[in-house]
Amino acid sequence: MVPEETLERAAVDDVSPRYLRKQKPAEVKRRRSEPLGKRLRRGTIAFAVVVGVSGIAGWCAYFLFFSPATRLGPRGVRITGEHFVARGELMSVFAPDMGRSVLRVPLDERLAQIDAIPWIRQAAVERVLPDRIMVQVVERQPAAFLSTGSGMKLIDVDGVILDRPEGSNSNLPVVTGLDARTPVGERARRVALFSEFLKQIGTVRPDAAGGVSQANLASGDDLQVTLANVPVLAGQGPVIVHFGNADFANRFHLFLENFPSWEAKAGNVEAVDLRYDGQALVTPGPALPKATNAAGSAKGTANPRPQAAAPQRSMAAESIRKGTERR
Repeated sequence: MVPEETLERAAVDDVSPRYLRKQKPAEVKRRRSEPLGKRLRRGTIAFAVVVGVSGIAGWCAYFLFFSPATRLGPRGVRITGEHFVARGELMSVFAPDMGRSVLRVPLDERLAQIDAIPWIRQAAVERVLPDRIMVQVVERQPAAFLSTGSGMKLIDVDGVILDRPEGSNSNLPVVTGLDARTPVGERARRVALFSEFLKQIGTVRPDAAGGVSQANLASGDDLQVTLANVPVLAGQGPVIVHFGNADFANRFHLFLENFPSWEAKAGNVEAVDLRYDGQALVTPGPALPKATNAAGSAKGTANPRPQAAAPQRSMAAESIRKGTERR
């Protein structure tokens, strides 16, 4: 038998060529060449645009970097927020930039210099075209005067020790027990403790902070406060009170309520320790002259040892007589 594939091929070969479809030749599109003159004109225009843009950019660069209109002058530095820091100290930071374009002022470098000023807590420096530099500063707020071996300084809530500005007359309490050798984080913690103390005693008496003469922050666990201008102390000298590190409002209230009875039993009071729950340790001081002892308590000599007095007035005399020991 003849294979089917062979028969099919033979059948195709027998077909007359006149019955076969003629293939249409592929059309070849030819691009007409652009006239040389037109191409030259187009290239000239493109070149002119590039040159024009480059020229404008170069002129702008020259204007911004070298034109007198963009040069920084003393009036071009605008400073806001300064109070304790002298304006001249801030202006001196930009002294190397005077007469130069504001675009050539190294803002990051100038900001670092401003931040290095002790009184500056936060700052921002901004360039404003054509010829200005805007400076915004947030200064540190002193929390207290700090008595040091080198004189009176200031200290803020972050524990940063600050030089006292000339002519400053802040009505702030005085603290001791801190210096540059104390880690700044520890200084901040103790100042925060003292600030919390002032806040809490203010809830007991609105004018209580005015009665604080001095605070010793040498210990972070025992806030020692010298009270002077407190009504219950009329007729005797300042009293050192140990407030510990917590519960300041209750302890201050205890002091105000019980001090008259402590003074009546102990005479002149030098110190009171309120760190121990349920008792107050009273240290008598030198006896005051009869003429100035408002409590009339010149009837006994001063006892050099601390004596304990219970918070309740009715138990004060008995506690002093027995002398409760410290826990």
